[in-house]
Amino acid sequence: MVKKAELAYANGEYLKAVELYEQLAEGEESKYIKTSYQYIIAECYRHLNDSKKAEIAYKKIAKQKSSKEKTATYWYGYYLLKSEKFDEAEKMFKAYKKSNPRDHRGANGILSCSLAVAYKEKPTRYLVENIKVLNSKFNDFCPMYSDNSYDAIYFTSSRIEEGVKPQINQVSGMNFTDIYEARYDRKGKWKEPEKILDSTVNCEFDDGNVSISSDGFTMYFTRCLQEPGKQLGCQIYTNTYRNGSWHSTQLVEIVPDSISIGQPAISPDGLTLYFSSRMKGGHGGADIWKVERASENGVWGRPINLGTSINTEGDEMFPYVRQDGTLYFASDGLPGMGGLDIFRAVKGDDGKWKVTNMMYPINSSQDDFGIVFQGNKEQGLLTSNRKGTRGMEDIYSFELPELKLAVEGSMIDISVNKPIVEGDVTLIGSDGSLQTAKTKQDGTYSFKLEQYTDYIIIGSYQGFLKQKVQISTANIGDDTTFKQNLDLITMSKPVEIPNIYYDPGKWTLNEASKSALEQLGKLLDDNPNITIELGAHTDMVGDANANLQLSKRRAQAVVDYLAQRGYDVDRLVAKGYGESVPVVVTEEIAKQDTAFVVGTSLSQEVIEKLPKETREKANQINRRTELRILSTDYIPKPEYFVRQKKKQFAKR
Repeated sequence: MVKKAELAYANGEYLKAVELYEQLAEGEESKYIKTSYQYIIAECYRHLNDSKKAEIAYKKIAKQKSSKEKTATYWYGYYLLKSEKFDEAEKMFKAYKKSNPRDHRGANGILSCSLAVAYKEKPTRYLVENIKVLNSKFNDFCPMYSDNSYDAIYFTSSRIEEGVKPQINQVSGMNFTDIYEARYDRKGKWKEPEKILDSTVNCEFDDGNVSISSDGFTMYFTRCLQEPGKQLGCQIYTNTYRNGSWHSTQLVEIVPDSISIGQPAISPDGLTLYFSSRMKGGHGGADIWKVERASENGVWGRPINLGTSINTEGDEMFPYVRQDGTLYFASDGLPGMGGLDIFRAVKGDDGKWKVTNMMYPINSSQDDFGIVFQGNKEQGLLTSNRKGTRGMEDIYSFELPELKLAVEGSMIDISVNKPIVEGDVTLIGSDGSLQTAKTKQDGTYSFKLEQYTDYIIIGSYQGFLKQKVQISTANIGDDTTFKQNLDLITMSKPVEIPNIYYDPGKWTLNEASKSALEQLGKLLDDNPNITIELGAHTDMVGDANANLQLSKRRAQAVVDYLAQRGYDVDRLVAKGYGESVPVVVTEEIAKQDTAFVVGTSLSQEVIEKLPKETREKANQINRRTELRILSTDYIPKPEYFVRQKKKQFAKR
């Protein structure tokens, strides 16, 4: 029985091997030998992809002091992570990392425990749904669109046909897989799948993992032949579609028959074939490899490993190449949510791959793999055995809903804080788009936006200065509505510049004031033909002449600051008013205190009659810096255009 068990395991007949080793372990008295059997049992369940039994089996070994304990600790943590037992999994990965510091899987496992929680708490916008009509109670996986109409797919299934005696694969423990086809009906719904009856495609052993050329006429697929007592492995085959059916299956000669390869993915141009293999020269488990040829009829070159940016000590499998050249694959060696996760890989200008986890809900704590897209659309199909799966592995649809992006706000006359009706709003996009609108009766406006676009919003109304604001959707990944008011400054009267502060009795600008003056500088940039007066006002406290001198210095401090920032002093006039022009109470000011009466000037005489607690409010209101438009026909100097170019260059 020991010899039979060893031979079955060596040949990859894991179903047969696990049955034999379980019998051996049950009757074994030697603790050392029994532990060895139990470890092989755990390994068999791992290869059979039976997560529940593998978790239980590895737990037994991880608790024992044996030569297999360290490796079992990692795999026990691996299956705990798949079961979403994150705290327990993290303990196992930490223990494994401590005993195997050079193996990156320990650190990746620890990170994965955190990522699994984080990804699920903040999911991407993808919608993932089980396509029940395509799935059975067996394995249904690796869908592939048959052509660019995207209304038909091929996929692999281990389902048992009605009236057909099942042929159990001793390697997988399931019925031998075949390639099935499914199509849309007239209503755009999936019809019941049908097995491809062509014997050149499906044989008596495992067939599947289909990849179709861009023109839809060439199929690449995996075929795993079996012979009792031998380990034949898998190879990649090709077939051609002619006259309504598939013909002439041929072996793709890439490696010797002694080397097992599979899961082909043909590139859009047909010149690169990606696949997965555990052949020598890899980095651990299964790796992604590729072969290239000079023309569609050319000979495939030698296999090239995609390197450590893609491949790890774990398994990298199920490659797929999108039309734009983006590579997708599944990995359990890179940090993820548990089991196999789907990753996106884009090659940068430096020739290096940038790999990104597709996160939840594309990925789950179970196995997720075999993704395909409908051309350039962010929708397609994938495979998963996550919770809610009908069978062991099911086909799911995914779709990224259109991002809802907009900007809305109000156009406000800031001198009275009231909406401007029928104001003009213009939206200019970096994609060349141009939209215009009038503000409504309540002063509001709104526009729809596109993703990955920079926008300028211009608000204008007769008798007011234009205002320009910038927004960008470049880094927006969720539905977003920007709130952007357009505060317009009237040219008919002075307007207070908010947030300009000085220390008592001083004229030095503090940091908060400088920030506010940045907005004033922007106003000058947006309206290059205006000249302005900057008027400083004080309260009624102290000597009137001293207040006048203080206000002049404060106004000049604002002009000096703007001049230091490169603004033309010919456009700026500093004027100090001291306490000579008290504020007239507006509706907005009256809201601050019931003692304020609309239309009343906050003169010294009025302030002295106010309640004590209101006097300081009145003094504070009188202390202000105002902007007044002097002219609108100023001709900018060349320095203005130089500064504008520098600002544009800095933004790039």
